[in-house]
Amino acid sequence: MSNLLNSILRGLVTYSVGIFIVLVIAILVYARRFATALREWQKSVFGLERSLAQRKLVKSTTSLTLLLLLIIGEFLVVTVAGPQMPSIELASTPTIDPFAAATATLTAAEQGPTPIPTPTVGQESLVSECIEGVKEITSPGDGDTVSGTVELIGSVNVENFGSYKYEYSQTGAVNWTTIAAGNQLRLDESLGFWYTSSLTPGTYLLQLVPLDNTGAEMTPCIISIEVAPAPEG
Repeated sequence: MSNLLNSILRGLVTYSVGIFIVLVIAILVYARRFATALREWQKSVFGLERSLAQRKLVKSTTSLTLLLLLIIGEFLVVTVAGPQMPSIELASTPTIDPFAAATATLTAAEQGPTPIPTPTVGQESLVSECIEGVKEITSPGDGDTVSGTVELIGSVNVENFGSYKYEYSQTGAVNWTTIAAGNQLRLDESLGFWYTSSLTPGTYLLQLVPLDNTGAEMTPCIISIEVAPAPEG
């Protein structure tokens, strides 16, 4: 039931422009019918004629009210519910579609037992480039301690942007595991979530990797994070 609701909400957000256009056209149509019915009702003299005109007036008024409620509801879904929706699960292949409709953020249940690893490299060979307002993780900060579900806040605002992903690895022999990905520019806002409850407590590296519009990875922004045991209960 939850998945069905999420799918419906995602559809309302994804096709919001088309939905708004249809609703506005319908409002214009019924506004014209309302104006016509109002004129007929004002001009009617006989009882039957006045009754028919009044019935048309009530019908067009009801339709206009319903359409206005629908357009208000769609607006609330896009502006309030949309940013809070769980996003689409990351694909099992390393190819990221830059034209996907929604940010791919994994929920705890969606992470699954098979994360996506990248080749192991030595920590000393890593190259990091964090640029304020362009490519950075602002929360948690470098050296912070986290536990449980962690919301990542930061910026991905690079030129020729296609998508981004964020990954973690234990220190030492670095073996990146992709957590999730997204395809929308971010400016000091939510990048997604990191579920650390199943991780062994210790020091981890967390990297934000932008990809350009050809799918090529750019230099990542890498920070160090201390993962603490998840609080009981």
